[in-house]
This record gives sequence, structure tokens and C-alpha cells, in this order.
Amino acid sequence: MAWQLRGRTAVVTGASSGIGEATARQLASAGMHVYAVARRGERLEQLAAGHERIVAHVADVTDTAAVDALADRVRAEQGACHALINNAGVGGGPFVGRGDLDDVMRTLDVNLNGVFRCLASFADLLEASAPSRVVNVASVAGKVGIGPAGYAASKFAVVGLSEALHLSWAERGITVSQVNPGFIETEGFAQDQIKRSPLSGILGQPEDVARAIAETLVRGDAERTVPRAYRGVVVLRHLLAPAYRTVASRMDRAGGSRR
Repeated sequence: MAWQLRGRTAVVTGASSGIGEATARQLASAGMHVYAVARRGERLEQLAAGHERIVAHVADVTDTAAVDALADRVRAEQGACHALINNAGVGGGPFVGRGDLDDVMRTLDVNLNGVFRCLASFADLLEASAPSRVVNVASVAGKVGIGPAGYAASKFAVVGLSEALHLSWAERGITVSQVNPGFIETEGFAQDQIKRSPLSGILGQPEDVARAIAETLVRGDAERTVPRAYRGVVVLRHLLAPAYRTVASRMDRAGGSRR
């Protein structure tokens, strides 16, 4: 029997805009009780006001105590967490030298350590709620290494983390999956380079990723690339590495920026 969304509880981080906001709306519309988590309380309240199944919760995933408090709240109010969507993330800038170190450390702390904090705080509740799901929002950049170095490194790490836990947490009744978006147009990622390139036709929207996340929850797939057209890039990277590097080196983002 397929895993059901309706009537279950989900936590979505990075929910004040973009993919996280779209995912909170998608899951709530499918009948889930959703805790929408981010730092921007006003944006979360606006989101919650538009849907009775969405609860706003202000927390920063770089703050361990705040993440623990979030898990405590969900446990106290719902008694379960059936789905954890680790989506909170930042892009970061180019890495050139010492002056960029603080930016890289911040990117890693949000994109990677933030995922670890959420997993640690919710692990026992997820196990008690089994069969349960975790979806880590990584990136195609975590497969092919294009873009800011700190961002790519953080997403490569999230991919590895997801693959390891997909194996090791299965016996606990927790299915850990990764959803890898390609170029998605959001508030934080305007994708101006892509709009000027031949890839503009496959520029995705947050709603595309939200639907993929919902489908991944139901199906329990280990991995999903969205839009699906980007899957060919991932395959090329691993099967024909020299050809991939030739193509990638001609892209604007090969310079390590996200403009």
C-alpha cells in the first residue's frame, strides 16, 4: 500500500519562500498537518493565514537549541512526525581566498549542519512515527559540481548523507530520500545566467519541486531529479566525465558564481 499523506504530520524547513513555501502548501493541500519553519516570522504567518493546516514556527536551523525546541513542540502537539523535509538553504558566493571563508562556513552551517541538526532532533520521533519519511533537498550541483564551491560542497555532502541514511535508517522504519532540483527560479535564486542561456527552456519553478517532494513521500524513492531533464546531465557526469567537463567549462557558472 502506498504511503498516505492525508492526516499525517510534516515539518518543512526554509518554508518562508520558494521551494519550502510551495512544499508547505502542496502538503497541506494534500491533507497533511504542516509545521512551516523559517527565520522570517511575518512571511510564515502570511503563509499560515492562507491555510488552516499550516502552523508557523520561527526557528533557525543553525541554532541547535531552536531545532530541539521545534521537535519538542511537534512531539507535544502532534505526538508524531511522519515527514521531515530538510529544505532550508543558502547559495553563497564564489570562493577565491581567505576573504570568502566566512561565507563558505555560513553556507556549510545552513545547508549541511542544519540538516544534521534537524535529523538529530527528530530521529527518535521519526522512528516512533514509523513508517516515516525524510526528504533532503540537495541539488543537481551536489551531483555535478557547478556553481559556488561552498554551495556545491554542501550539496555533495547532503547527497552522501542521504545515501548513507537511506541504507542505515531503513531498519528503523525511516525512509530517507534526496530530491535534487536543477535550476529553479526562486526569490533567492533569480537564475539570470540560465535565462540568458540555451537551458532557459528547462528552468523549473518551486511548484515543480514541491510536487516531486510529495511524490517522493508517497513512493519512497531514494532519489529524484527535478525537472527530470536534468537527469541526463547527472548521467553524463558519471558515465562520460571528460565530455561532461568540456561542456561544463563553457557555462557561465563554471566561474563559481550564481549571478
